[in-house]
Amino acid sequence: MTQFAFWLLAVLAASTAVSAALVPASSRLAHWLDAVDHPGHRKIHSVPTPRMGGVAVYVAFVGIVLAGYYLAPWVQRMNLPFASVLEPLREAHRVENKLLAVVAGATAAFIVGLLDDMLGSRFPVAVKAVGQVLAALFLVFGDVRTSFLPVELLNSLVTVLWVVGISNAFNLLDNMDGLSAGVAFIAAGVLVINAWLLGEMFICLILVAFMGSLLGFLFFNYNPAKVFLGDCGSLFVGYVMASLTLLERYVSEASSTLFPVLMPVLVLAVPLIDTTTVVFIRLKERRPIYIGDTRHLSHRLVSLGFSHRAAVQFIYLATLCFGLGAVGLSHATPTQSWLIMLQSLGFVALILTLLFLERRRQARET
Repeated sequence: MTQFAFWLLAVLAASTAVSAALVPASSRLAHWLDAVDHPGHRKIHSVPTPRMGGVAVYVAFVGIVLAGYYLAPWVQRMNLPFASVLEPLREAHRVENKLLAVVAGATAAFIVGLLDDMLGSRFPVAVKAVGQVLAALFLVFGDVRTSFLPVELLNSLVTVLWVVGISNAFNLLDNMDGLSAGVAFIAAGVLVINAWLLGEMFICLILVAFMGSLLGFLFFNYNPAKVFLGDCGSLFVGYVMASLTLLERYVSEASSTLFPVLMPVLVLAVPLIDTTTVVFIRLKERRPIYIGDTRHLSHRLVSLGFSHRAAVQFIYLATLCFGLGAVGLSHATPTQSWLIMLQSLGFVALILTLLFLERRRQARET
């Protein structure tokens, strides 16, 4: 295990280095394509900022994953002294279809976001939505789907809704420097812990490659950001997060309830809560749900007196608290599972209080 941990760190370092090296190039590409986010009345940045940093995240993650996958046959043929440590790569052929489905679907989501970054308002919302659904269908046809429902058609439908929902949740969460990529990094780290505990080492390698691609980008995106994810990055990050939660196993031999299937929901609770409340407010006020505003959790925290960095760090901490609690579901007794769920509901109540307390105070002042 110690040797394998070393290789996990090596994959993390490699993907981080590749991502960080590509960010400057992605910034230049954004300027060349005029994919630049200009300051505005609801923007927190004061200078024009390129918004195609997601190109670096995409290339780093997909490049490292495919390199590792095609390295597997070579490891099998070579009698290397450290070959036993890379044993999980020998299992790559068993998940070939699923892995390629994730990569293909993530590429489709990335292209949809890239077109949105380049075309802006000229890119029809309906076309963007259809593109996201088609990207999710790659997973369905690759047999990467939920399995807790008795009817396969329902499992496929839930899978599409989950993937499209999480993709857009991270897209909406990308409203403050370092927020969307940082939350994804922490959530992926929690999934690594769960995969490690359940012995899913191949999934660990994929998750760590994803974390490294995010970390390399975060060096340039943390406040004050020099580059933004853009839709190409946020949709890609959300898609990969949703896909990896479908690939991973959550039930162990010690599991005695169905609560473990809720682990992905708890790990991604913060973006889900933020998206749900924002959509609710926009529908209530009869506004298009795809038009941005300052009703997100991060904006509410700033209005309560948090600095931009402190608001982002608070959301990081909330994500970590939800995730670490959820990890215990895989080995929890029914009583322990109920306690974890009650704890999570307490966190949800705390976040909702922060979200709507400021809203009511503003109404009274008005």
